[in-house]
Amino acid sequence: MGNNGRRRGGAIGVVVLVGYLVLRFGFLAYREHEEGMSTEGIVLSLLGFAALAFVIVELVNLGYHAHTRRREQALAARHPGAHLVPVLLSRDLGKQIAWAAGALGLPQTAVPRRGYATLVADGNGIGLYSGGSTPTLLLGIPRPALVSVASGDAKAVGRYAFGRVDAIRVLAGDPNAPVSFDVPAYRVVFGFPKHLRGEELHQVVRTVASAVGVSVATQPPLR
Repeated sequence: MGNNGRRRGGAIGVVVLVGYLVLRFGFLAYREHEEGMSTEGIVLSLLGFAALAFVIVELVNLGYHAHTRRREQALAARHPGAHLVPVLLSRDLGKQIAWAAGALGLPQTAVPRRGYATLVADGNGIGLYSGGSTPTLLLGIPRPALVSVASGDAKAVGRYAFGRVDAIRVLAGDPNAPVSFDVPAYRVVFGFPKHLRGEELHQVVRTVASAVGVSVATQPPLR
């Protein structure tokens, strides 16, 4: 949790810095316009600022993804042959996991309100991990408790994301009335996380089910 707090603090710092730069460059553009600078010059100045802001955000994302790679390397060593899926955390997912853990009688660690995590699937079950080179298990579901895996849906995760997206639905407990939670998976595109959707997500669901040794539920129950 300490690492996640520091990363949130770093992200807030970047937002403050970008906000300052916006105001600073906006003021400079206004002053230069008043002093007779050409429109083309002002546009070039603003484009330069936009490029600088993009570079700053990319550097922050590189830090996040390096943290993810360290976690995945540690998990690959700890769980040889397991299938690893990069996923996104959210407050909504945290509530689902707390409810599922309580219903299943399983221990769990508080889920960060946002961030990156890794879903690990193998013959021993499914685990959800955060952290870096020393991964933290948020929830582990043993193979005997798992019922199936399906394509579900979850709230989109991201500062500017909205709506719902496809997600990995994990069903466990009583086969006749399983509990479930939905985890949005992602891949990195130009340094930014992109939710997996459609067939891309369905393929991940099939791979996770195969790694664990359970079926793919074609019509998951509504929660």
